[in-house]
Amino acid sequence: MNSQRQIQLLRVQLLAMARLSQRALDYSIKGYSLRHLDFSRNVSTADREIEGHYLRMKELSRELINGGIAKSTDARFAFAAVSIGNALLSTHSAAAEIAQDTVRLLESAGIQSCLALEAMAQHVNASMRLCIIALFEKDAAHAHTVLTHTDPWRFRELNSVALHPHVDLWAGTQGGFERSVIRSLGEVAKQLHEMADAILFWLEGDSCAATSAADRHISHGLPAARQQKSAAALSFMPSERTPDLKITHRFSC
Repeated sequence: MNSQRQIQLLRVQLLAMARLSQRALDYSIKGYSLRHLDFSRNVSTADREIEGHYLRMKELSRELINGGIAKSTDARFAFAAVSIGNALLSTHSAAAEIAQDTVRLLESAGIQSCLALEAMAQHVNASMRLCIIALFEKDAAHAHTVLTHTDPWRFRELNSVALHPHVDLWAGTQGGFERSVIRSLGEVAKQLHEMADAILFWLEGDSCAATSAADRHISHGLPAARQQKSAAALSFMPSERTPDLKITHRFSC
């Protein structure tokens, strides 16, 4: 098969995965925020479909890499597609976890409103949209925006506070649900970093992830030429000051 044809088919598989993953994340967040069982119950209906696209994506990437690719950007895309596909599949799984937890709680005790957690969910959902735009419009500025403004370690820090043995922040069903949602949102944020970094590798030929001895932290500044475009992209993102996400006493509302 012609390599350009394979590249096009690979893009089709990633587009299908992105659509399913974005819908799953959006539905899981709407199910939680709106307390609506129908949204949550529909998240897992595409499990087999996204797995099928994932397997086809891996097959196409392997064929392209083994067959040799003339253009360097196409070669980078074939490698990046695997990381992007892995991130999309993991995002779908994390969204399914949020949906399952929401269904369990809505069918039993109900869910209390928690604006800080809902703001986090909307922020992650907006970052997911930016990643997909970056992927299919070949827009590196949006990928840089995701890396700069979506911090998976914020969620890790919240979990570490939650598990502190001397502070009972998570007593009861509601608290356990919130902790589970934070963990799932943190996984999505991590996958968005992986996806954005793979997109930048494809578009710019360089991985922007810096690895420290202790952990993996990503810090990026936008080139001056991209500042205006990034500012427009941030209109997708909820304000980080509303509400305050530090949460000093309780997260359970």
